[in-house]
Amino acid sequence: MAKSLEPLLKWGVAVAVAALAAVFMLNPAMHPEAIAPGADARNHLLVPLAVGLVLTALVTDRRKSRRLDQRVRAALEGHSMPYELTWLLLLLVLFLIATLGVSYFAETFLPGVSWEVMMPPVRILFLFVLPLVVVDLGGFTIAGYSTVMPKIAMNVNEPWRWMGLVPGGAVLGLTALEVFPGPVPNPAILIAAAVAIVAAVAVPEEIFFRALLQTRLERILGRWPGILLTTVLFTVVSVFLSEYGDFSSESELFELGPAYAAVFYVAVGLFHGYVWACYRNIWLNVLLRSGVLLMRVLPTLQLL
Repeated sequence: MAKSLEPLLKWGVAVAVAALAAVFMLNPAMHPEAIAPGADARNHLLVPLAVGLVLTALVTDRRKSRRLDQRVRAALEGHSMPYELTWLLLLLVLFLIATLGVSYFAETFLPGVSWEVMMPPVRILFLFVLPLVVVDLGGFTIAGYSTVMPKIAMNVNEPWRWMGLVPGGAVLGLTALEVFPGPVPNPAILIAAAVAIVAAVAVPEEIFFRALLQTRLERILGRWPGILLTTVLFTVVSVFLSEYGDFSSESELFELGPAYAAVFYVAVGLFHGYVWACYRNIWLNVLLRSGVLLMRVLPTLQLL
């Protein structure tokens, strides 16, 4: 009887958590526009991510997740972890150096051009194309074994691996409360922004930080140490880009300062890292990253 009631109890707690968070977000006194940037505004930004973490823990089938981890471990057989991690970290450093170079080049030689428009090719090159080439050599490891990891991440046929849509939907819904109701941007601008976010931010970042980097760190260090170390690296890069004003960064963070930006990106990294560790569904991670970031930049799009 107790086991039969366990799923009902978990879903009841999940619904209660989401409902309480929605009440918090809908409270006019707690809306960022009604208060000065401070503890309440910071909490308002962090609540959706905290709720997402709790709901992910509640709705994930741990037995199935553990079996999925065994498939991931088998998929990485034949891979040289030191070789691949060295290359991934080197490319991450080169990405930061390239960001400085693009900024300097635009400021020096193209003063009328915003340097941010030059960043998508840089991000795609250093966080997507080159990592896939040097890590898997176009689908094969340095030992000559074909890899099945892309199939695990992309061919998601098991329905339970889409359960991340529950916490993801809660995060997206709570984030939407910050910008709704509000003026809708021009549809052409909205579509262009969505395409740019998916292609130039969500896909490269989620594949690099979650599918490539975190998966290998988990293999060496264990699940949570791998998630935490990936989150630290993700936070460092994100705060660095925030300081430069890259379009992939959430605009509210500029008013709250780099210290809060670090706290916020730690929460983002933990949520996305945990979702990836539970479901190994790259489509889910890309969808969540794209959706949240698009809503975060909606106020900026409304000004265009």
